[in-house]
Amino acid sequence: MLNVPFGHLVLSVSVGLALPVADLSSTPATIATCFSPGNDCAEFAIRAIDRAQREILVGAYNLTTGSGIVEALLGAKQRGVDVRLVADRTTPCQRNSGIDPLARAGVPIWIDRTARIAHLKTMVIDNAVTLMGSYNWTAGAARNSENLNLVASPVVGAAYAAHWRERLALSSPFNRREDWCRIASGTAEPSGEEAARR
Repeated sequence: MLNVPFGHLVLSVSVGLALPVADLSSTPATIATCFSPGNDCAEFAIRAIDRAQREILVGAYNLTTGSGIVEALLGAKQRGVDVRLVADRTTPCQRNSGIDPLARAGVPIWIDRTARIAHLKTMVIDNAVTLMGSYNWTAGAARNSENLNLVASPVVGAAYAAHWRERLALSSPFNRREDWCRIASGTAEPSGEEAARR
């Protein structure tokens, strides 16, 4: 059982989800939920990130600095954790985007170019803990009515990791923010290589 303070809902359940990846009908899982505003869901995520030992697979629709989440991912990278990110095509273009500091730190980043919106708000930590919900990885999310769920289950982690890898296979590597934002906004033509990936 996870030790999750400050009024979070913690349940131990048998998961029976309609996922095509695995039969989860009798797999026990521990679930903790954080709701904002009113609870510090960024800190809730940071605690999980700080416990990572091997790998964090991040799916991000929005990712900005200022909440502590990008900083925690940078700390995990510095500890030797393999941090990787698949983001929506608009993510690098946001003010205070967390993409630049992560890219400078050597975090591999890909942009999901095939989905109309890559609306993921997920992290799979060590294939055993999954963060997911409506909560974007941004400072502004703390002011919204949001939810962030932590599911401690290797089976759920494997299902989310498989989905992350499916999106990765359809994504393009992120190189330079300036080039990417012109392409995403439609003010520049993609290079031949980028056009071929569409």
